[in-house]
Amino acid sequence: MGNAVALGPGRASLASFPLTSWTVSVSMSPPVESCADLSTCQWWRPCTVQVIDDVPAGQQTAVEAFVEHLTASLEFQGHSVVDRSHGDVDLLLMCGHIPDGPQPLHKRIPERYPPLSATLRQRHQLRRTPRHVVAVVEVPERLSCLPHPEVVAAARTAMGRFGAAKVLFVTRGSAPRQVTEATLCTMEGGHPTEHRNVADRMRDRLVTAACATEVGEHYDIVRDALPTDAWQASPTPEAIASAGRRMGELGLLTAPVRVADFVSPQLADMYELYMGVRGYSEGMLFAYDPDLDCLMVTGSGSWDVDKRALTREQIVAVDPHLVNGQRLRVLAPHDTLPLQPSVETWEICALMEAVPKVRVSRDDAGRWRFDPNGERLVPMIRAGIHAHVGVTGSDDSVIETIEPDRQQFPYGFGCGTDLTMEVARTTITRSAAVHDPDDHRRFVRWPLLYHGEMAVELWKPGLRQESFTGLLDLYGTAVKYTPDDVPQPV
Repeated sequence: MGNAVALGPGRASLASFPLTSWTVSVSMSPPVESCADLSTCQWWRPCTVQVIDDVPAGQQTAVEAFVEHLTASLEFQGHSVVDRSHGDVDLLLMCGHIPDGPQPLHKRIPERYPPLSATLRQRHQLRRTPRHVVAVVEVPERLSCLPHPEVVAAARTAMGRFGAAKVLFVTRGSAPRQVTEATLCTMEGGHPTEHRNVADRMRDRLVTAACATEVGEHYDIVRDALPTDAWQASPTPEAIASAGRRMGELGLLTAPVRVADFVSPQLADMYELYMGVRGYSEGMLFAYDPDLDCLMVTGSGSWDVDKRALTREQIVAVDPHLVNGQRLRVLAPHDTLPLQPSVETWEICALMEAVPKVRVSRDDAGRWRFDPNGERLVPMIRAGIHAHVGVTGSDDSVIETIEPDRQQFPYGFGCGTDLTMEVARTTITRSAAVHDPDDHRRFVRWPLLYHGEMAVELWKPGLRQESFTGLLDLYGTAVKYTPDDVPQPV
C-alpha cells in the first residue's frame, strides 16, 4: 500500500498540512462531477461536531491522523468541533477498535455490553443521544476490494456491536499514520470509498448526513378514517402483496434483517427492550387507491414485516398530502390500529404532491384506467417500488431513467429524511415521461445513491390493468439488475 501518504504528528491545522495535500495517486473509479463546494448547496448549514477518541494513543495511528485532518477540514468549512457537550451536537464521531487477525473482518469486530455508544454516553456525561453517531475504526482491509455483501455484513455487525447507525472504516497504509482509503457505511447498505482528498470528501459526506433531519416518526393516526367495508373491498392491498411476492421471486426483495444476526442474544434483547428494534426489511411498495382516494404503502420493516409475504394488515393507508410539507396522516380503518408506515413513505408523498393530476374512470369490470374525461382526479403515479439492487442497464425507449442531480445533492441521503423528500421532488420534476405530453413512456426509474433505486408506473394509455404487473415485467428484460451488488459511485 505504498500509494498512501504519511502525516506528521501533532494537532491538525491548515498550516501543518494543506487540505489538498493528503491524497493517494490511484482512484478505483473516476469521481462523479459534483458540487465543488458543499457549502453552496441550498440545504447546507454549519454543524456542531464532537469527537471522542478513548482508544489508547498509538494503537490506531491511521485513525489518529485521519481524525486530525478531518477536524481541520471541518473547521475550515465553517463547522464547530468540540471536545465536550451534553449530546446536543449534530454529529458525534466515536473511535472504536477492531483487532487484526486472520479471520474475516465481520468476525473480528468485538462486542461489549452495553455497546460503545452507551458506555461513552455515560462516561462523557451526554444527557441526550446525538442526532448522528458514527463509529470510526481502523482496519487493514481495503473495503473497496471486497464484495458488496461482505462489506454490508461487516458494516452491520459493527453498527450493532458499537451502537452506531454509521461506521467509517479507515484503511491503514504500510507505515504509521498512513491512510490508503476510507469507507463510510450506512444502515441502508451504502459503502462509498474515498481514495483522493479523503478527509475533505469524507467531511462532506458526514456533513451531508448531519444536515438531513429524520422525519420517519412525524405522523399522526386518524382513527376510524376508513369504513370497514370499503377497506375490505379495496383490491389495492392484495395488489401490493402480490407484487411483493413477485419481487421476492425476482430477487428485488430479500429476507428481513434481524439484529440478532449480528450481535449476541443479550445485546439483541437490549436493543429490543430499550429501543424497540428487532430488525428491519429492505425495500417498499406503494400504490394509489382511487376508490379510497388515498395512498397505500407497506408497513415498516422494523415491525416484523416481510415484504415478500405481506398480509392486508401490513398495508398502511395514508393521506398523500403532507401537513405543513412534512407531517404524515395515517388513515386507520374502523376499529383498527395500523402499523407504522415504511420510512420511505414521506418521500413517496413528496413524489405524489410533485406530479400532475390526471383523470381516471372505471372500465366495464370496475377497474380504474386512464381516461382524459374520467370522473376522478388522481396523482399521475399509479404505483411504484423501492428495491435495494444495482442496475447495470435499462432500455430508455421503454422506461425513462433520471440520473441523480449531483450538483445540488452530491452524496445522497438515507431514507426517511427531509432532504430525501426534497430529492424526490426535484427528481420527478426532471422527468420527460411525467411532464412531456408527447412522451408515451409509462415507466420511470432513478437510482438512489449507494443503496438501490426507485421505479414507478404512470397512469397512461396502454398500462396493464393490474398495478405493478407491467413495471415488474421490465425487471430482467428492459432493466438489467444485480441483487447482490449495488453501485457505490464516488
